[in-house]
Amino acid sequence: MAVDAERRLLNWARRRSDNPETSHALADLGDPARARGTGLRPVHVESIQTFYHQLGSSFARTCVGTACRFAGGVDGKSSRARGRSHHPVACLGHCYAAPFDDLLNAEPPPRVCLADTPVVLRNLLEGAPAEPSLHEYDLPDGPAILAAIDAAGLRGRGGAAYPTARKWRAARDTEAPDRIVVANGDEGDPGSYIDRILLEEDPHAVLAGIVACARVIGARRAIVFVRAEYRAARARTEEAVAQASEARLLGGLDVCVVSGGGSYVAGEETALLRSIAGLRAEPHSKPPYPAMEGLEGLPTIVQNVETLACVPEVARTGRNSGTKALCISGAVHHPGIVEIPVGLSLRSVLAEGAGGSPPGRHPKMALVGGPMGRVVPEAEFSTRLSWAGLPGMGHGGIVVLDDSVKADALARHLYEFAASESCGQCAPCRIGTNRLSFVRDREELDEVLDVLEIGSLCGFGKAVPRPLRDLLRHFPEEFFRC
Repeated sequence: MAVDAERRLLNWARRRSDNPETSHALADLGDPARARGTGLRPVHVESIQTFYHQLGSSFARTCVGTACRFAGGVDGKSSRARGRSHHPVACLGHCYAAPFDDLLNAEPPPRVCLADTPVVLRNLLEGAPAEPSLHEYDLPDGPAILAAIDAAGLRGRGGAAYPTARKWRAARDTEAPDRIVVANGDEGDPGSYIDRILLEEDPHAVLAGIVACARVIGARRAIVFVRAEYRAARARTEEAVAQASEARLLGGLDVCVVSGGGSYVAGEETALLRSIAGLRAEPHSKPPYPAMEGLEGLPTIVQNVETLACVPEVARTGRNSGTKALCISGAVHHPGIVEIPVGLSLRSVLAEGAGGSPPGRHPKMALVGGPMGRVVPEAEFSTRLSWAGLPGMGHGGIVVLDDSVKADALARHLYEFAASESCGQCAPCRIGTNRLSFVRDREELDEVLDVLEIGSLCGFGKAVPRPLRDLLRHFPEEFFRC
């Protein structure tokens, strides 16, 4: 029966993908009238609707991400959002302005480049032209683009750091009647907001990266997937697609913009493709990899927004891609975006890019890479920020926490996030993430973390233990205070 139900959902999703009446299959399920017209049983519709936090909703929202949770000191007691009736969401992508909610109008984040030449921020620094960056579409042919990104060693900026050229080559070389490019704008790590800024302020760089990828692999369709939390980013990206289409810069590529339903796990590439199809964003095991068999069974490149924004510059100039945009928030003087040469120390980044600590606040630790990332104590701020130097640095969001924040408070925050965002598909993750908050001794915690690491189906459950083990190693005396 479960297989029949899944087949019914998939058949509906395939039919839905062939009908361009609305921009996204999930949109059908977020609207009661459309949901009734899908032909699905109510229980199937409800199973999808209840999976997502924000499907079909337009409520006001309050951020409960790490920077907002601890803004102003321990437990976020000074938060302006505390006590409001807004719906809590894991992150609104305004970490530099924490604490944040929908009633606040935050200024754009400051941005600084510590690299010799900006790549990610090339159109976003002070003095950059105000008009749309349509020059980004001036690209070489497909083989030249692939050769350039291969020579530059461009890697994915979404966390996995997989070689971009290798992934694109796999899709190009797979026999298929068509191919698809998906820009992954589901930037779910609390503490990270570079994708939001790129989609809002420099969407043409992202779209040009999509065009470049399509040119390499031979795709005729592309999708920009934007987090449900990023309403302005979706609107701005749609506007940019219309501008590029009117100027005939897309080369015949059919580009549509869709919104997620509010799910952290949807950032994983196989889960994201299921979300696009209108299903629960549950990851599946690999192989097959999406680059060879993805959306609608076609080779599909799922590429992070920041990575795509780098592609046009690398393709045109052949410049080495050894920079990374970091998003800094928390106990620093100037929160914002800092583009660095990969390998710069965390201490240098915070001092030179964020102005160090504000008066009266002493840094105790930094959460790097979000709730699935790493906890770096102040004594180890000399750690170099690279995928080899700090495995697990993820998307590069950095939340600096001062000495009023205890390890057990951060651990409880991480427990809540893990339990809330687990898709529930596999038992180790579903049960393990909910069990964490009830553990009261080191031996039992180690056992739960081992089960999560070994038994979880996807990278979410496997990564949950990473920052918790860091906390146990660096602050054991604070961990079991309750």
